[in-house]
Amino acid sequence: MSRPDQEPMLDVARGDAALSRHLKNSLTVLRDKVADPEFKSLVDDVVAGRRSLRDTVTSPAFSRALDPLMEQAAEHYRTLSDEEREELRRTGEQQFEQLRRDEEEQAAAARDRRRDEDDEDFSDRNWLR
Repeated sequence: MSRPDQEPMLDVARGDAALSRHLKNSLTVLRDKVADPEFKSLVDDVVAGRRSLRDTVTSPAFSRALDPLMEQAAEHYRTLSDEEREELRRTGEQQFEQLRRDEEEQAAAARDRRRDEDDEDFSDRNWLR
């Protein structure tokens, strides 16, 4: 059962909270770069958990918005040196590991809060009255 304050998990992340967070962050960056209101609406629905990313990526609005951006990114990547590509890979891995640590810390804090909420304090009750 999910908690009301728990962020919706993206379907394609298959339970990996860090991957889900990374994909949501990436989608939000893309949404801010694209002027298409239909694309923005789709991204908002996916990030909020109202739509599946798997089903949404096949929509014409996604292709219309992302195809030019993907071509630009691929062209930029082709111009990078091997050293720049390696640095990009390392940076990405470091950022992803930080996301994983953050997710683990948040999950641990949520478990502690639930445990604290479940533990009722009976220390000042008088059972003889």
